[in-house]
Amino acid sequence: MANQFRGCIFLAAICLFCLLPQRVSAAGTEKVYNLNKKKTVTISNEDSYEESGKYTWLKYKASSDGYLKIQVSAPKSEELEDGRRSAGYIALYNDTMTRLLSSKSIFYNTAYSGNKYWGRFFFGMQKGKTYYIRVKAENKVKFTREFKKVTDKSGNSRKTAKKLNKNKTRTGLIRAGDSKVDWYKIELSKKQKIRIFYTARTSGSFRISFYTNKKIIARRNIYNTVDEQKLTLVQYTDSKTKKVGLEKGVYYIKVERANALSSGYYKLKWN
Repeated sequence: MANQFRGCIFLAAICLFCLLPQRVSAAGTEKVYNLNKKKTVTISNEDSYEESGKYTWLKYKASSDGYLKIQVSAPKSEELEDGRRSAGYIALYNDTMTRLLSSKSIFYNTAYSGNKYWGRFFFGMQKGKTYYIRVKAENKVKFTREFKKVTDKSGNSRKTAKKLNKNKTRTGLIRAGDSKVDWYKIELSKKQKIRIFYTARTSGSFRISFYTNKKIIARRNIYNTVDEQKLTLVQYTDSKTKKVGLEKGVYYIKVERANALSSGYYKLKWN
């Protein structure tokens, strides 16, 4: 009789446990698509956050240091009921889906497909690491990925800064979640103006700083660019009205993330 009673208690405990809310991982309750196996993923209206109340995750493991480009588009021949195009939010996370590596609400909207800022997103990645992109889709949408390897030939500090030769383009990588900064140096054999040309493909913003010895002479935050941008470095005479070239010597360039949630790549050259 006692054994039967204990059995009833055990059974009741199991039933009570089944009624309690369970903690499960995002991957256990929400759809995960592997972008290594499939370059293009389409999220249906039924699977969108608006309809299901669940996020969709895009998984990618980087085969090398480089950047992942995500292109957002509306599925062909898809007429949305409310007249909008595909819209929603994406965010980059680490391999456990617990650490945010970008802004938590990067907005996309294919109604502005002519504007490259609204449909193309770039994330810098480290070789061998797995990343997840969380998608909060308002409706049906298609994602296409492209990954490109980047060989970053910058220095890790001012002492190890790599020489940047005139008219030589360097490509640098800012990896998500990484605190590394990039250093370059320019050697001027004569007094002259320096024109810096740069492009940036980023999910946030970078900061570019210019130094002579330990003194900073210029700084600018740079954002996602479509075309090449130019920055001219000069100095003024004592009257502060006439611009003249920089003195002969060594100058340093430092490129870093403007905030902890930025990543991507950039190109840099000077003449």
